[in-house]
Amino acid sequence: MKRTEILKELNAKDSKALNKQLIELNHKLAKLNLDAAMRKLKNVKSIKETRHTVARIMTILKERALTDLAKVEQDRKVTK
Repeated sequence: MKRTEILKELNAKDSKALNKQLIELNHKLAKLNLDAAMRKLKNVKSIKETRHTVARIMTILKERALTDLAKVEQDRKVTK
């Protein structure tokens, strides 16, 4: 899956679903790191891909939080 397709898919989800996916990916990442340490992991590249997906989700959540904050700040200025 290309990066743009992944981003479109993640942006389509709501924040609650993204938080749930983030928790699942963090658990997966911990398991992958453990498997890599015990030399059980065949595809080491999956660690990097999982870390990048986690970073993308965190970025999307942060952008949404900042957008919501900006809307609240703007509403405060309008009401004053």
